[in-house]
Amino acid sequence: MCNYRCFYKCGQEFEEPIDEKFGKDSKEAINSWAQVQYEFLFFFTHLAMRSALSKLGNDKRIKLQDLLGPILVDSTTEAWFGHWPEKLKNGIRDDFFTNLNKAEFEYAQYKGLSPATGQSPKGTLLWELAKNIARLSGYENNPEVILYCIDIVINHFNDLEKIENLVVHVGKKL
Repeated sequence: MCNYRCFYKCGQEFEEPIDEKFGKDSKEAINSWAQVQYEFLFFFTHLAMRSALSKLGNDKRIKLQDLLGPILVDSTTEAWFGHWPEKLKNGIRDDFFTNLNKAEFEYAQYKGLSPATGQSPKGTLLWELAKNIARLSGYENNPEVILYCIDIVINHFNDLEKIENLVVHVGKKL
């Protein structure tokens, strides 16, 4: 799952603005940054599953989702909260699946990833992600932050292609 690092790279782009907003290493900054990281993970997971659906069909997409879900939740929970007591980590795991399902439903409502050349990005997957990231980072409805987020994701489209290739490769073996 090394190609899933793109969500982490995207989230890192928001570390400095979050620190500026809430204060470096403050509880609010750490909480905001974790939520931003998870939102990028949810977004890239949605795109991977969307790609799996189109290239592998629904049955294999479901099998792939069942395989990847536990891997993603366990690896991210241990990476960020491994030092926490097990009871708290179990709560984070439960919240992860709830929020992943919520994000999947939310992102599934949008057909287009990005706008046609010269068109407004509003009403696209990228716009929805950017609004969510702006809200989670403390810059809700800030157009500069929303456009910054869109630029970050666009800069990581090569990583997205790697994810899609990995998804198809694994999915074909199911």
